[in-house]
Amino acid sequence: MCKIHTYNGGGPFHFICVPGLVPDGPETFLRQLPVLRRFGRASVITYPNAHFVLDTVIDSIHSAVLNARAQGRLVVLIGVSVGAGICMELLRRVRADHHVLDLAAFIMVSPFSCTADLAPLLSRIVGGIESESDRGVDGQPTLALERGRAFFRSLASKSIAKKPPTAGWRSLLAMMTPQGIADKSEARIRARIEHTLANISPQGGIDRVLALRQMVGLDTDTRATKPLTLAPTLILWGSKERHTLNMDGPGTRILCRPDLASRHFPDVEVHWVYANDGEEVPHASLLKHAGPFNRHMRHFLRRQSKTLGWFPRMTLLARAATPLSILILAARGGGWLVVLGLRYAFA
Repeated sequence: MCKIHTYNGGGPFHFICVPGLVPDGPETFLRQLPVLRRFGRASVITYPNAHFVLDTVIDSIHSAVLNARAQGRLVVLIGVSVGAGICMELLRRVRADHHVLDLAAFIMVSPFSCTADLAPLLSRIVGGIESESDRGVDGQPTLALERGRAFFRSLASKSIAKKPPTAGWRSLLAMMTPQGIADKSEARIRARIEHTLANISPQGGIDRVLALRQMVGLDTDTRATKPLTLAPTLILWGSKERHTLNMDGPGTRILCRPDLASRHFPDVEVHWVYANDGEEVPHASLLKHAGPFNRHMRHFLRRQSKTLGWFPRMTLLARAATPLSILILAARGGGWLVVLGLRYAFA
């Protein structure tokens, strides 16, 4: 079974956060949790290290959703990379059973729907692991395992800032600067991710890769497609996905276009994410580029909250302070003219 870490929050939502293959959930959503917890409680999924069974993972997520709904919470499902594909597979299976998963909203970040969505380099790595595993006793498991670890490491490395090259006395001075403090924080996150990679057992690593081909992906016949969910859906793409995903893949080419994605998610919005300085953002870079991703999530969740008549605490405080916010002092002809402007807090 998956481990689930739950963090309390102050709103009506309950977020079920599903990470990609690596890093673990707590590292993946580390810099999104403060935003999410302003709107409600958050449960973060972590996969077992020793093994990985897709059916069990999907059952764990499904149970988490049902338990939250039984408590009267409004569930928002969030999937990142392969985690988004697992969420879509859950929705597909629920639909196939003629049921509906009761969601308040659905958020996907850099969604991966099937192995055909992978960029050529990663596709060759995954294909090599699959072929070696299929050969059974004649395969080369050691080679497959090393390829698997390289695959995981390449995905994880895009999530955090690179280690600065400073050394000697310069490194001591750098530690005293704001950037040095930030680098120290990044170093701790890198250590946590490396710890995760080291603790994934050989069989667990292969299981994670082989599970990818069990993911069916989106329906190919759009004329016969029934929506996976009617819940408001937000899809966020890094502006530099091409090194990880093939944006002409069967799933990616649909999910990156609102007109096509709306056949599967009728109430959908799609955004390409850039850094504040216009820099391109890699695949699922929620740690390194938390600010741009969080901005879209925050705006989306505010809109969903508004439909319920609920606002985050800080928004209410800001609105309550509005009538006292305008006091203009203007000088005219040596005398002072005081102009007091009042605004209604909830206009």
